[in-house]
Amino acid sequence: MTCAVLITPLVDVVPKIENCDYIGVDAGALKIIDQGFPIKKAVGDFDSLSEEDFKRITCPIERHPIMKDETDSELAIRLCKDYDTIYLYGGMQGRIDHTIANIRLAMYRFQNVVLIDEHQRISVMNVGVHEIDDSYHHISFYPIQEGVLSLLGFLYPLDKRRIHIEEIYTTSNSLTGKKGIVRVDEGSFLCVQSNWR
Repeated sequence: MTCAVLITPLVDVVPKIENCDYIGVDAGALKIIDQGFPIKKAVGDFDSLSEEDFKRITCPIERHPIMKDETDSELAIRLCKDYDTIYLYGGMQGRIDHTIANIRLAMYRFQNVVLIDEHQRISVMNVGVHEIDDSYHHISFYPIQEGVLSLLGFLYPLDKRRIHIEEIYTTSNSLTGKKGIVRVDEGSFLCVQSNWR
């Protein structure tokens, strides 16, 4: 299994994840460098960096024009699309439009992307059986397309329940023990895990 860790400028503390390649998204490259992690590549328009700071980035750089159709996060995800898992740190902070854009990238184009920060995790669950541990207290599921969902080991269990795209009653569930089983028989779901109160 291969993984990439994408670090945006909004990240304060770069997480240590073994056997992953670190990719700097725009000024996030300096966060990786300054915190002593090996950096494989940097990508973005780097409009927020001075020339002096830009010269500190010595890894391979994919620089794009400021006026472009893609966000810097999208460019980084596209660069890493062949990894099994892409962890995007700092993709749920700051501007709400960028947060929505990142979630939509995971939902509709790059389903190997996991948006993650100190308190939350967002991933896509496709047809199959998935195991969830108790790392997060609140767990919600939102259909990306109409689907059939079963939840075992949850406070609010489901058994082959058909969930329509407009329904949100699968918000704010939790585990009853250390692990839970999620079975998707049809469709795909956005799984949002959170430790916010």
